Amino acid sequence: MSLFSELKRRNVIRIGAAYLVTAWLVVQVVETLFPIYGLPDSAVRVVVTTLGVGFLPALILAWALEITPDGLRWEKNVDRSRSVTSQTAKTLDRIIIAVLTVAVAFFAFDKFVLSELREADIAESAREEGRAEALLGSYGDRSIAVLPFVDMSPSKDQEYMSDGIAEEILNLLARIKQLRVISRSSAFAFKNKDIDIPSIGEQLNAAYILEGSVRTANNEVRITAQLIDAQTDTHLWSKTYDRQLEGIFQIQDDIAAAVVDELKITLLDDAPRSQPIDTEAYALVLQARYYWNRRAPGDEEKVLEMYQQAVELAPDYAPAWAGLSVAYAVDARKGRMDLEEGQRLARETAEKAVELDPDSAHALVRMSQALARAGDEDGTRAALQRAYELEPDDPLVLGVMSVQLRTAGEFDKAIEYIERAETIDPLGAIWPSNRGIALTMAERFDEAEQAFARALELNGNVQSNNQALADIHIFQGNYHKAVEALRDVPVAREWSIRHAIAEYGV
Repeated sequence: MSLFSELKRRNVIRIGAAYLVTAWLVVQVVETLFPIYGLPDSAVRVVVTTLGVGFLPALILAWALEITPDGLRWEKNVDRSRSVTSQTAKTLDRIIIAVLTVAVAFFAFDKFVLSELREADIAESAREEGRAEALLGSYGDRSIAVLPFVDMSPSKDQEYMSDGIAEEILNLLARIKQLRVISRSSAFAFKNKDIDIPSIGEQLNAAYILEGSVRTANNEVRITAQLIDAQTDTHLWSKTYDRQLEGIFQIQDDIAAAVVDELKITLLDDAPRSQPIDTEAYALVLQARYYWNRRAPGDEEKVLEMYQQAVELAPDYAPAWAGLSVAYAVDARKGRMDLEEGQRLARETAEKAVELDPDSAHALVRMSQALARAGDEDGTRAALQRAYELEPDDPLVLGVMSVQLRTAGEFDKAIEYIERAETIDPLGAIWPSNRGIALTMAERFDEAEQAFARALELNGNVQSNNQALADIHIFQGNYHKAVEALRDVPVAREWSIRHAIAEYGV
């Protein structure tokens, strides 16, 4: 009997074919599922290598062993007259056909369902990578994230001060055109989280990290700051400052100057300096910002009151007037004051901020928003354009520019501006949300769905993103998915489910 005939009789060829088909299917499933569970590429390589190594032993065992009614036996010990290899062959044929059927089904599912999702993810990753590379290319390694400083006060009640001082230093550094400064919302996303510096630098695309602590007692303040190379986790510079509270502005300037010196930045303009103001007004502004960013129940009312007190104590402090403008606008929009009166006050306070500091991009943004509410399109565009000329890489400026362009129907430009804001502020949930709105208006629904999903990933508490996702699904006729998107939205859940059942039979 020839070798081929013997291989065929012993079902070695069939077992080899079954092994290869099954191994191929396993590899396809592994390559699809492992990334979903966060397993690295090395895990996939281990599976592929194991299957490859196991092929030859499987053939050897198929040659040496035979399946009998009594179980596995060495082939040489099996009576040929009692051999059931022909029956085993039929079973193996059925197994091969079944595995091939599953493989074809999986191939179809992968090609027509999963591949579209992968391509969308790849496209989104490519866009994000392209934006990041463009920024890194323009700034090199001169990029920094200022983490929230730690409150070291004995009673732990000065968090607003430690957060505020870090933000003030961030704002100073952001005025240095040769330095890319990660936005506050992204840098502060790591507050109270035990994450190592290299990981933070990688997530934020930041080459350097500035961190520190603040301790206040009576009228004295101690600030410690340290600059760290994010890639090597090496401390480049650190210093502790003990001053009277009135000297806090000089401390902020000194820290910014130390960063400039350590990063070997040659300034094109004069070094940015803090604007010294009444220390009580300064503390009120820091508290107002703290409550504004926290936005717990009752915080917005505190914000308005604190800004009002701050402008009384420091009537020449433009940031306080700009903050007061947005506080009035929000209170009016939410019905805590007369709408017309609130919008009038928001405009007057924005005008005051711009009068005090015509080169403040944030004051100009608040002015543009007030003008937009009044229907002054030309004034809105002019104020925004001036803000953009002053701070072309400020996420707030870019975000409001995007909204203005979106309102004008220039969706592609609106998306371009909001994508730039995302690159500078990669962990800010508002930017993918705004991008989703622009994409929806541009009828790019698949991309919009991904944008809102990213916004929910960054902040699952913003229920308007769930509602926006539901709108997309309803427009596309996916009513089941629309209901699912609203399941965790208490206000909309009951109505949406009843409406979907009544209208669409869901």
